Amino acid sequence: MGPEVRIVEVGPRDGLQNIRDTIPTSIKLDLIQRLQKAGLQTIELTSVVSPRAIPQLADCREVLRNPDIKALLSSSQLRLPVLVPNAKGLKIAIENGVREIAVFISATEGFSKANINCTVAQGIERAAQVASLAIRSQIAVRGYVSCIFTDPYDGPTPLSAVLRSVQSLLDAGCYEVSLGDTLGTGSPSNVRELINYLIGNGISPEKLAGHFHDTYGQAVANVWEAFNCGIRVFDSSVGGLGGCPFAPGAKGNVASEDLVYMFHNAGVSTGINLPKLVETGAWISKQLSKGSSSRAGTALATKSQLADPDTKAENRASHLIWDLSSETEGLQIYRSGLNLKIVLNRPKNGNTLTTTMISDLTSVISTASSDPLTSRIIITANGKFFCTGMDLSKERTAVGEAGSSSEAQFTSLKQLFEAIDHCPKVTIAAVNGPAFGGGVGLAFSCDLRVFTRGANVTLSEVKLGLCAATISRYVIRELGFAFSREVMLSARAVTPGELKGLGVISDIASDQNDLRVKVDELLIRLKAASPNASRMSKELVRLAWAHGGDEAQAAGIKGLFEEMMQSDADGAYGVKEFQAKRKVDWDVYVRGRKAKL
Repeated sequence: MGPEVRIVEVGPRDGLQNIRDTIPTSIKLDLIQRLQKAGLQTIELTSVVSPRAIPQLADCREVLRNPDIKALLSSSQLRLPVLVPNAKGLKIAIENGVREIAVFISATEGFSKANINCTVAQGIERAAQVASLAIRSQIAVRGYVSCIFTDPYDGPTPLSAVLRSVQSLLDAGCYEVSLGDTLGTGSPSNVRELINYLIGNGISPEKLAGHFHDTYGQAVANVWEAFNCGIRVFDSSVGGLGGCPFAPGAKGNVASEDLVYMFHNAGVSTGINLPKLVETGAWISKQLSKGSSSRAGTALATKSQLADPDTKAENRASHLIWDLSSETEGLQIYRSGLNLKIVLNRPKNGNTLTTTMISDLTSVISTASSDPLTSRIIITANGKFFCTGMDLSKERTAVGEAGSSSEAQFTSLKQLFEAIDHCPKVTIAAVNGPAFGGGVGLAFSCDLRVFTRGANVTLSEVKLGLCAATISRYVIRELGFAFSREVMLSARAVTPGELKGLGVISDIASDQNDLRVKVDELLIRLKAASPNASRMSKELVRLAWAHGGDEAQAAGIKGLFEEMMQSDADGAYGVKEFQAKRKVDWDVYVRGRKAKL
């Protein structure tokens, strides 16, 4: 006997299509394989769609041509539908051995126009043409109807509009039609009303599937209500991935883990190995640097220690104890051992930099640079923003004044960024939110950067008739010439995913709490690095940037080599400990050396 409920896993297509940062094809292929090994027998692979419409799925041909996917497509035990919008997409699917496709229409005019740029009637005609061609090629066809309860542009959806769409797809030859609550606005009473209406008008529940989004937290309840109304097929996405790029506010699909957990606890079989599915959800969440949206998946993963620790920061305490040592106008200074944390504290003003703040920042960093009991410096901020740049309020800005005022501001900014850049300590920017202008300079003049997922950097100066003058050397050094030119001229926001792809940031935190945890963990790892060796390593990078290939670089490298080989240098102690097979805690070493002095 087969399972009582069939789960259609839409994660590789619907779950990923709305993610902005490009996901490597290898991750998509691995996801499909893991889902199949977890027992899922219906997996929506991809969509053969224009890369301009859905950039994330531009690699659809590469996915379908993969030898492992080819092997899965040849299996008679699996359903592997591919979404196709038109005859051209169907042709590509057929060429790649696809045995099942999906066509889609909207029940409402507003969404149909926004999504596929046609009326509902035109969408039905287009889907019917594709279905007819597919059936002639002995390819099974599944149908989707979007916006069964609400249209983001037209409001509530009439029951008759859903009936018209479902009947049209069934008449076109679809073996099954999935009812899509695209905005996630439905509740169990809406589900019951719609399904009873469809059944009352001659639609068999055996021809229907449920596709519910969890915007208002009703998705699992809606699935259960649909099950009680006779539906036995449900679309879901591992980890609750998904959303709709054309439906403002729409959240992810109902999580596959939540459905399987619910049905198994109700004694309803799905044929799916729940522990393996949970493991897959934890894995893909880690790959995408995001927390799982599955409540059951998160709970089960935590219980079995499958969840990546980075996705459950709320369950982890910060490793370090920070003490407030001083506070000035707009700044808070904290200490934890040899770590110094500078917190921008003007959240109501976007942490804009005042003249006083710039002066105090420069002073704190300069003092810490010569302090033997400071090894690492963190710059972060309170509130929604990291730093929105210079304070441009009327009473504070020097823009338009020229002369001594502009000269003074230039000098103070130059000294601040040089103090950070030339600091012999390891400097870390913990970017808790969006950064603009001078805030980008603060982040990029540091050695290491950790961003929250909601943070980005924007060089918006050109919009104000300005340019990124004082920070340009750090921006260009970190981003490279071409990318810097593009973002300076376009003044667009650069995402953490883009920055991580460039190697500019070391890690992405899910939220501000996770950021604090990740930074503390990074500081603990850095205790394994000698402060002097870190200083020399920074100098090697600086030599390459400023003097790459010339005599000054060669002389600098030789000088650093000679320094590290001295009998009283950190290297002598570090190598001795290595030979004795002992790990070095350099913070303990620095404190001990200071005590002897």
